[in-house]
Amino acid sequence: MADVPSVSTAFASDNAAPGHPKALEALHLVNVGHAPSYGSDVVTHRAADALKDAFDSPDAEVLFAFTGTAANIIALASAVQPWHEILCSDVAHVLLDEAGGPVRLSGAQLTRLPSDDGLIAPEELDRRAARRGEVHHSQPRIVTITQSTENGRVWTAPAIAEFIDHAHALGLLVHIDGARIANAIAAMDVSPREAIADADIVTVGGTKNGMLFGDAVLVRNPEHFNGIHFVQKQIGHLASKQRFVAAQFLAFLTDGLWLDTAAHANAMARRLSLGMAALGLRLASPVEANEVFVNLDDDVRIALAQSYSVHQPDPAEPGVRFVCSWSTLDSDVDAVLTTLRELL
Repeated sequence: MADVPSVSTAFASDNAAPGHPKALEALHLVNVGHAPSYGSDVVTHRAADALKDAFDSPDAEVLFAFTGTAANIIALASAVQPWHEILCSDVAHVLLDEAGGPVRLSGAQLTRLPSDDGLIAPEELDRRAARRGEVHHSQPRIVTITQSTENGRVWTAPAIAEFIDHAHALGLLVHIDGARIANAIAAMDVSPREAIADADIVTVGGTKNGMLFGDAVLVRNPEHFNGIHFVQKQIGHLASKQRFVAAQFLAFLTDGLWLDTAAHANAMARRLSLGMAALGLRLASPVEANEVFVNLDDDVRIALAQSYSVHQPDPAEPGVRFVCSWSTLDSDVDAVLTTLRELL
């Protein structure tokens, strides 16, 4: 058994959580005999059908990738040419946390739009679309939004429908980075379809929601993403043993496990945020899914780092991020609140 680290990573990220037992079981069950490679196996087909059923998208195509960054790159790079422009929020993962991958592998320009914690007002699209047609400017082609956002906010069903309809009216495609899409669905208690409205392509997170590895791409309008399978292959995410990614999705989509794990993570975040508020701490953003952003003085943050590994998204700002996962316990929340109480 591995030694327990002296600095806890319990709230560092949902990426730090262990794999869910059902994910491990799925890998074990599929690890029997031989199967066709590169996604031609029965398990991959069943998982793809389950994903399409979940999002009420029978005509969609489904691709699987090992990571969320790869899934985003596959979705965006297949939609654009080098003279195109990808629009995103000023806190987007594709902008700040993917090391320029979408730009390098698509050749397109990535343009940030002002947002409220990642929520973009529809009218922000108008100014970019107004430059369409001028040879001196990159041509806006697709806008990517995140559900739930990097700052833990949730696009409500009416808001996301309005935004996507507005984008489509301007001739823009819409991509949803759904690394935490299950958390958004569980938070709103709506159908998966309502949480994505009429988006053209959606990356569906698995790794952050209890899987050992794997994210999916739901291509709802394949006619706009010609060559997407070649992009997947070129960047090394057409897995030869794809059934091991797909089996986890199939297990999580069965009987709503993916939403149960997300709902638990959300509940732990609410518990944590209420405890922080009771300590007199000020939240930096509303808590709507499984992430908690709280303002900490430098001395408290530095002292906390002796016990807990947490992320400070902007070193110039006091906001510190705590992320809850499927494996977060009440006792984990109570322990970090006790530590904060002592530091304060």
